[in-house]
Amino acid sequence: MLGELLTVDEFYDAAAQGKLLGLKCGSGHVTVPPRRSCRICGSKALKKIKLSGRGSVLSFTGVFVKSREFPIEVPYTLALVQLEEGGNLMGIVEKPSERNIAYGSQVTAKFQRLADGEWPRIFFSLGAD
Repeated sequence: MLGELLTVDEFYDAAAQGKLLGLKCGSGHVTVPPRRSCRICGSKALKKIKLSGRGSVLSFTGVFVKSREFPIEVPYTLALVQLEEGGNLMGIVEKPSERNIAYGSQVTAKFQRLADGEWPRIFFSLGAD
């Protein structure tokens, strides 16, 4: 039995409305952003779920080289976050400094559209809302 599909377009349409959607398999694993199967066990029986967007920083790095295709000025901090419900999400940390970001820092996912016609980008604000 195939579960509910969550397309990339649906994921970003929800993000534009401030909602974070993911997928959950029968074993309880959470996959975000969407894929056709569970990122842990490979199950295709997935259910759409709404996620809180809250999580903790697993890893982070500073980006100092500007990319032509990416509309963010350098430097910025990119973080990999483990969400409370499970699953990992990568995004840009808003207003980080060496004093207030660390492994395990609590963050909340936010979405910002940086250019017209573009999907919203994932940002993390420090502290849990």
